[in-house]
Amino acid sequence: MKKRNSTFNRAFTALVFFFLYAPILLLIVFSFNEGNSNVVWEGFSLHWYRELFNDRLIMRSVYTTLLVSLLATIIATVAGTFAAIGFYNLRRRRRNLLTTVNNIPMMNADIVTGVAMCLFFVAFFGLWSNFAEWINSIQTLFHLPERLTLGFGTLLIAHISFNIPYVILSVSPKLRQLDKNLVDAAMDLGCTWTQAFWKVILPEIKPGIVSGALTAFTMSVDDFIISYFTAGSSSSTLAMTIYGMTKKRVTPEINAISTLLFVTVLLLLVITNVREARQEQLEERRRKMPTATAAEAARYSKKNRSNSSLPTILGGGAVAALIVVAIVVAGRNAGKPVVNVCSWGEYIDESLIEQFEEETGIMVNYQTAESNEALYSLLKSGAGDYDVVVPSDYMISQLIEEDMLEELDYNNIPNFSLIDERFKNLPYDPENKYTVPYTWGTVGIIYNTAMVDKPVTSWEVMFSDEYAGNVLMFRNSRDALATALLYLGYDLNTTDEAQLREAKELLADAKGRGVYQSFVMDEIYGKMEGGNAAIGAYYAGDFLTMLDNNEDLAFVIPEEGSNWFVDAMCVLKDAPHKEEAEAWINFIASTEANLANMDYIWYASPNREALEQYPAYYEELYEEELDQETYDIIAAPAETLERCQMYVVLPYETRALYNRLWTELGI
Repeated sequence: MKKRNSTFNRAFTALVFFFLYAPILLLIVFSFNEGNSNVVWEGFSLHWYRELFNDRLIMRSVYTTLLVSLLATIIATVAGTFAAIGFYNLRRRRRNLLTTVNNIPMMNADIVTGVAMCLFFVAFFGLWSNFAEWINSIQTLFHLPERLTLGFGTLLIAHISFNIPYVILSVSPKLRQLDKNLVDAAMDLGCTWTQAFWKVILPEIKPGIVSGALTAFTMSVDDFIISYFTAGSSSSTLAMTIYGMTKKRVTPEINAISTLLFVTVLLLLVITNVREARQEQLEERRRKMPTATAAEAARYSKKNRSNSSLPTILGGGAVAALIVVAIVVAGRNAGKPVVNVCSWGEYIDESLIEQFEEETGIMVNYQTAESNEALYSLLKSGAGDYDVVVPSDYMISQLIEEDMLEELDYNNIPNFSLIDERFKNLPYDPENKYTVPYTWGTVGIIYNTAMVDKPVTSWEVMFSDEYAGNVLMFRNSRDALATALLYLGYDLNTTDEAQLREAKELLADAKGRGVYQSFVMDEIYGKMEGGNAAIGAYYAGDFLTMLDNNEDLAFVIPEEGSNWFVDAMCVLKDAPHKEEAEAWINFIASTEANLANMDYIWYASPNREALEQYPAYYEELYEEELDQETYDIIAAPAETLERCQMYVVLPYETRALYNRLWTELGI
């Protein structure tokens, strides 16, 4: 019976470890994939590791993460240690009360902490602006900024704040184990309190301090949510950058950096465990020396302390070196003009950022948003202090309506003249005061010809039982309800509640019948490329990216019509770097930049020269002709666009209705 139980326990443990580490193992394997798919193996390669170290966005975020984490760890460790000593010297009732208060930040949801800190900083900055107007002379004397914004400083303060409780929690048990008589004896023998602290207290609580520092550093490196709400537009941690990269797809580049992080943590754990095991062995040997003389024991103890302190010295030196490197790298860009840009994930050829920085000397802080609605929430909260944003047409209308955009000085954007007339004076900006188009495209149906036995022509396949369990629907309310509205023959921009409710019921019925495998956004890449779904509604440019990894895929704009959209570059109201923002917009609007972007993201350019030159550009770059069918998917011809509609901003009541209907769907 015992043997049977032992076998079962081992099997169960192995199964648990398999589920824990199989995804990580898969991630590591595909970090060496020659292709860019996470489901199709194309051969072994170190290509993505080379790309990783050449990626300026990732490397800059690594420096920011290191600098913030190390500084926050040092400050939080010092502050937390002295706070723990203060707690220790209080009476029990007060100590218990403060300990409970200290535990609240650790138990509190990160989203609550992040939002609270964001609101606090924004409110403080508002008070600062009023205060600064009163003391112009002091402001000039001390070179105080007229306008405080979220950035590195707020990010560092936030990390220190949530790290201190972890240090207190680690140090407090060591203090409780400390014999108070040791301190009294040291002071009786002539030590001052400071000397007693350094020679008696600190050596006893050092393991707790080291543990607290490691925990603080790990929490800082790992944090995303609090950083997201407090970093502003000028600072981006590694977690934020990785999150931004996943907006479109999880590339092997992300797998590569995740692999390096995993290996680093694993090595740190191994070193820590080996060190602890060695210390336990030394302690065991010391306990087995009852006959040793006092002098021998002292020499042995001194030797062991010397040996055990070596990793600490080396670790301290490594930390100091990392701090110096991080400060040097950060200082290299100090004083440079900057422009803060927010766009979508993998929505730019990153070589253009480097080219712009080299040509203009302006540093680009490039961040991403998950959706138009997420961007809007970020801007309204005050956490997104950007200069340039790239929202979609209907969201641009809403931002203009709420006076959140700055009128552009087109004298600083001469490349606006290269924009095709089709993309000027559109409904979202009828007088061309606020925007310069970035890209445009269409929405359609992607299907796997190996799994679908006849050509798809209608939105009906998104609601019928024919391919039940193999259909992927949008996980955002505007696009999902649009597919239902089109199938029902209604206007994409209808405000009729009865029509919207009918569209919602159509979606709910299909969901209830098991038509949808899942509601997705970025997840569609892996599912369609790997043949795990037959049909999905998505964007034309992204279809071409998927086609590279699965030649069985096809794309169609249904006969009922669809949505065509324009994403445009705008400058936010009171942007701190308007001149730099207009320089960035002018650069991106150039023919050269549009050709590079069009080839990288597969979305059509609004630049008329780029549209005309792209087939020849493609042929020269890849030494093969661009077929007309592919070009028509990238840049839909006029007869296709005639069947499509552009979204417009809906009245507030209708937007609220969308939210209610989406909630009722339970997505």
